Amino acid sequence: ESCGGVVQGLNGTIESPGFPHGYPNYANCTWLIITGERNRIQLTFVTLALEEDFDIVSVYDGQPSPGNLKMRLSGFMLPSPIVSSGSILALWFTTDFAVSAQGFKAVYE
Repeated sequence: ESCGGVVQGLNGTIESPGFPHGYPNYANCTWLIITGERNRIQLTFVTLALEEDFDIVSVYDGQPSPGNLKMRLSGFMLPSPIVSSGSILALWFTTDFAVSAQGFKAVYE
């Protein structure tokens, strides 16, 4: 099942593959949210259910490079909304070989 890609537009939704029925093992998905110039992005997680410490969604302020890492999410605790400093926000979702959960759903605006 394909996942990730470039997401454009002023608002929208990003879901883990298979949401809400469970995500695949060995998932490796990168989403790039790109809005118009000078527009910040606010990302709000509405559901988060990932195998603690092993299945992780990383949020980057800008391109998905290590220096831009803003937050690593796992488990079930919803974070506060995340606001980008510019017009690009990236999400990287990786899962291991076992134990799937509901996954995540996030909205951006």
